[in-house]
Amino acid sequence: MEKKQNKVIMIDSLIGNDYTLCLGLSLFEKGMNLELIVPENREFNMSVPFIVKKWSPAKDDSYGKIRKTYKYLYYLIRLLTYTTSAKDSIVHFQFFRRRGDSIVFFLLSLLGVKLVFTAHNIFPHEKNMFDWHLRNLVYKSASAIIVHSEYIRNKLLNNFKIDDGKVYVIPHGNFDIYLQKAKIAKTEARNKLKLLIHDKVLLFFGFLREYKGLDLLLNAFSIAKNCDEQLKLVIAGYPMNDTVKNKYLNRIGEICADGRILAHLDFIPSENIQDYFEASDVVILPYKNIDHSGIVHLAYSFHRPIIASSVGDFPETVEHEKSGYVLTENTAENLSETILKATSDMNKLTEMGEYAGYLNDTKYSWVNISNKTTELYRSL
Repeated sequence: MEKKQNKVIMIDSLIGNDYTLCLGLSLFEKGMNLELIVPENREFNMSVPFIVKKWSPAKDDSYGKIRKTYKYLYYLIRLLTYTTSAKDSIVHFQFFRRRGDSIVFFLLSLLGVKLVFTAHNIFPHEKNMFDWHLRNLVYKSASAIIVHSEYIRNKLLNNFKIDDGKVYVIPHGNFDIYLQKAKIAKTEARNKLKLLIHDKVLLFFGFLREYKGLDLLLNAFSIAKNCDEQLKLVIAGYPMNDTVKNKYLNRIGEICADGRILAHLDFIPSENIQDYFEASDVVILPYKNIDHSGIVHLAYSFHRPIIASSVGDFPETVEHEKSGYVLTENTAENLSETILKATSDMNKLTEMGEYAGYLNDTKYSWVNISNKTTELYRSL
C-alpha cells in the first residue's frame, strides 16, 4: 500500500532568492500538497499555483527596535502555532534570516514535528560561536538535512556529531525561471549595457559581500586588462552596506578610469538578469569562502562558463576545463592568468558554455531535484 502523501509547509525567510519558488513549483507539478511561508514584502513576477502566506516581517528601517521586536515575536508565535496544528505535515525550512528561527525549529522538534532543513551553507556567512551552537541545535533536531554536494555533506559530518543517515545530497536546481520568454540576442544585451560586440566580457553578479572576493577580481583585472585591450568587467549587484559600496567604488576608480569596468551597484530586477548574462562571455566567482553558490546555476541556465576560486564545492560543481575553470591558487595573479587563458580561445569558451547548458538541463533539472526531494519526504 502506497504511503499517504503528507502536506509540506516550506519556510523561506529570504527576500531575494528564488530557489524555494523553483522547488515549490516543481513539487506542485508532481502533485505535492504544498504551502509556502515567505516575508511579507515578497513579490513574485508570476502566478504561483499553491498557497503562499506572507508572514515573515520585512526589513524596514522606518520601524523602531521595539516595533521590530514585537513583529518578529508575533511571527514566531504564529509560525509555531500554525505548524504544530497542521497535523502530520512536514515542515521544511530553507533559509534562516534571524536567530529566533532556529529556536522555533528546535521547539518544533520537541513537539514531534517532522523537520527538514536545507543547509545551503553549513554556517551563516558571518558566523560566531553562538551561531555554531544554534546550527548544532538545528542539525541535531532535524529529521532530515539536505545538502547540495558531497563537499558540504563531508564538511557537515566533520563539524557536527550527527547521524550521517539523515543527511541527503540533492543538487541545487537550475534558475531557468529567469529565462525570459522573449530571449534577447547577445548584440541587443550588449547594446543595453553599452558594450561592444567584440568586447570580451567578464561578469561578476550577485549581492556584494566581503567573502565574495570582488577585491581579488579587481586586482586580477588590473593585471589582465594590460594584456588584452578587449577585456571588460561588468559588476552587477547590491552592496550589503555603504562601507562595502564605497570601498569597491574607490578601488575601481584607482585601477580603471577608461570605462572598462561597468559597476551597476544596485538591486537587479529579475526581468533584467538576462541582460547581464546574455551580454557576458564568462562568469567570475572569486569567492574567499563559500559552501555552495546559486550563481553557478544561474550562469549554467544562460549557458555561460565559469571561472571560480578553489573553495567550497566549486571543484565539484564547476567541471574544470569542461564547464569552466577552477583556480589552482586563489590569488590575483592566478585569476588574471586564467582569465587571459579562457578569453584567448572564444570558441572553446562557447563550447564550455554549451556543456554548462547540458548540465543545467540534466543533473540540475528540477524534475531530477523534485524526484529526489519527494523520495526524501516519503521516507519520513
